[in-house]
Amino acid sequence: MTFSSKVRQPAVAGQFYEGDPARLHSVIESMKENALKSANGQKTGSVRAVILPHAGYVYSGQTATTTISVAREKTYKRILVIAPTHQVPMQGLATADYSDYRTPLGNIPVDREAVDKISSCDCPFIQELNEAHADEHSLEVELPLLQSFFNDFKLIPLICGSINIEMANALADTLIDFWNEDTLWVISSDFTHYGHSFNYVPFAKDIPENLSKLDHGAADKILSLDFKGFDEYINSTGATVCGANPIRILLAVLDKIKGKETVKAELAAYATSGEMSGDYSHCVSYAGIVFCDK
Repeated sequence: MTFSSKVRQPAVAGQFYEGDPARLHSVIESMKENALKSANGQKTGSVRAVILPHAGYVYSGQTATTTISVAREKTYKRILVIAPTHQVPMQGLATADYSDYRTPLGNIPVDREAVDKISSCDCPFIQELNEAHADEHSLEVELPLLQSFFNDFKLIPLICGSINIEMANALADTLIDFWNEDTLWVISSDFTHYGHSFNYVPFAKDIPENLSKLDHGAADKILSLDFKGFDEYINSTGATVCGANPIRILLAVLDKIKGKETVKAELAAYATSGEMSGDYSHCVSYAGIVFCDK
């Protein structure tokens, strides 16, 4: 692999979140204050992974911030982010040869040793593909939030395309070495995308109630660390959880380490864009889930 010392520039600053550093900092600090008010003394320090939404901060930022805040007292040497592709059709995981990922809050250095190890493994479902990272918002949106909570970490950025359950298992085998106390896993995913514009209208009445039921059905499989059950739920309902494949990889890792014996998962926050806009005909759901040591 050829290593190129180049910086991945922000692609959606000023769109999904504030592009001005001072305003961005102010927005995040306000969300952090709200998150800490609702924490109710929740213990931190054993968080190993989180599932975070990746929409515009005005819609999903509070859900994401509330979820990350559970890990606010922990330090990590690296943060591994698996985010779904929205721009480049692909299979498996894509690494990139960037040295840093820039946000309005500064640069985050890439853990090149870790990325090189992943890129050079024997798994056929991993490729180096900068194009998958260049304009992808699902990874970028998480970065300013992570910068605001954690210091001196290195980034392992991965973009995930289409996979099946066998591929998820193979990718889990490759990444399982990074399941350790020094590494926070961030799985980037919104939940149900409802409406004709998403080609997903499984019900037309009692939309808020039915959306909640559908989302919590998926969340329950995740909270139970039920890898196969989650896969079957997504396939049977067609639920438009855009990060279902990154979630599959995380659940496959937890399945391999007998996570049900060592890890507990909790739903930290849940919201929908419909609650904010009043428009449930075009609605996206956001769930924040935390995985801690038992």
